[in-house]
Amino acid sequence: MRAFSPSREIVGRFGYFGLLCAVSLLAGCASTTPIARDDDDLALETQPGPQPLASVPRKSLLKRSLAVRTGSTPSFYADTPGRRNFGIAGVIAMMREGNRLVEDYRLKDPAALLSQDLVESLTSRNGMWTSSPESADLLLNVKTINWDFRPYHNDPDNLYVVYSARISLVDRRNGTVLASGKCRSQRDGEGDSATLDQLLADGASRLHSELREAAAECAHRLKTQTLSALLETVPPVAQQIRLRDAEARPIR
Repeated sequence: MRAFSPSREIVGRFGYFGLLCAVSLLAGCASTTPIARDDDDLALETQPGPQPLASVPRKSLLKRSLAVRTGSTPSFYADTPGRRNFGIAGVIAMMREGNRLVEDYRLKDPAALLSQDLVESLTSRNGMWTSSPESADLLLNVKTINWDFRPYHNDPDNLYVVYSARISLVDRRNGTVLASGKCRSQRDGEGDSATLDQLLADGASRLHSELREAAAECAHRLKTQTLSALLETVPPVAQQIRLRDAEARPIR
């Protein structure tokens, strides 16, 4: 009989601290227990640190080719109050049920929509074009950190969708990270809650919609924060026209 070995994803999601507490309650949990870290976090740390956004020259993007690369999709967690009462066994049940929902309802990792939104914005604002990851000048890495639904603390019958991701924009010509950051959608606001039956009704149409909206919200946060210096809200040509019109307008 093969010994039980929790997956790296479960350990990464809840940390060795929580895992050891669940598996060895009698032994107690030391405060110095190391926390598991995601491999992608370690990979980002080995790359050159990001420049301050204000110092990134605009010519770094102008008329360059861009490719996108999405990381592997993590498990979807169907988090409900009932499963939370069973420790690590409940966590495994969340993962298995979530992955079943992904297969049965063909749920899509929001990273694809997030990538498409960011690429369209970067290319349109900077006169760029898309290319393959092997030949592009710049590479946009997009990785889903987690996607799931979970209950409100004070209203466990209602659930809300959570999505978070991280990105990095790398200049492949010199290995410079032009920008990097994370985002998390705030789908836990009033009006975003739904029961499990509501989320899964009509082929999980509500859940599909919530995930699309979460990706759009995450993209907006990244564009207005992480990538703001590389995405001028007004194109340079339009800026020049406005300045020219302002100079020609008589002073009253």
